[in-house]
Amino acid sequence: MEGKFKILNSKQSDIVISFYNSILKLSKLQSAIVNVILSNDLQELNNRLVSEGGGKVPGGRNSSDLINGGVNCEILEPGKIWQKGKLRIKVSLEFCPDEPEIEETTDIKDPESPLDDLRRMINDATS
Repeated sequence: MEGKFKILNSKQSDIVISFYNSILKLSKLQSAIVNVILSNDLQELNNRLVSEGGGKVPGGRNSSDLINGGVNCEILEPGKIWQKGKLRIKVSLEFCPDEPEIEETTDIKDPESPLDDLRRMINDATS
């Protein structure tokens, strides 16, 4: 089931999500998630990172840069040297239907034309 999840595209603003007694537009839910991440200048995230012995992510006035344009940082991949660049948080929501989507096929054949009989007779006469 894990492989069947598909990312919901936030540009499809007409997507609506129902949770039992709540109905939300996808764009509103994503916006709320982003606002929660940015609230308190990422204080909760930084508190958690510090308590686990890590550092902090940039906050303050530019905390929205983490979502929008990215913040300056460096990454180190195994076997490589430090690489400068920008880091950005991207919020995505995924959906996996309980039942696979049924593809509609149109096997409707065109009705036979009255001229088809005439065409068959001509073909039979010339063969």
